[in-house]
Amino acid sequence: MATAAPHPPASFNLVTTAPHDGLLLVDVEGEPDASTRSRWAGIFSNAITDGATGIAVDLRGCPAVDYGCLSVLLATSLALKARGGGGISLVITPGSPLERTVRASVVDELPAYSSASEALRTLHDAE
Repeated sequence: MATAAPHPPASFNLVTTAPHDGLLLVDVEGEPDASTRSRWAGIFSNAITDGATGIAVDLRGCPAVDYGCLSVLLATSLALKARGGGGISLVITPGSPLERTVRASVVDELPAYSSASEALRTLHDAE
């Protein structure tokens, strides 16, 4: 009997976008879960401290995201908006299982787009 291969550990790549100061893109590969939650939270906390105004989080490389990690995204988005920023926008493959999970849990609070450029453009326009 074969067992399913475990999902790869999550890796995060933080990209500063130009020419729009304050906008960031976080490209995620693997599965952000409970074991990576503190590192996940640290990335977003540091982004806020460093002056981020909006963050696009590209989840197209993720099979799933832990609800606790989604909570970190929501809290970060609220903190960015409280400072007058655009918050967080997600980039998700339309029709994917991850899209259904995200839409069922945080649909109103974290808008989702099919491309990083669209998510970043929306964040820029929100400022």
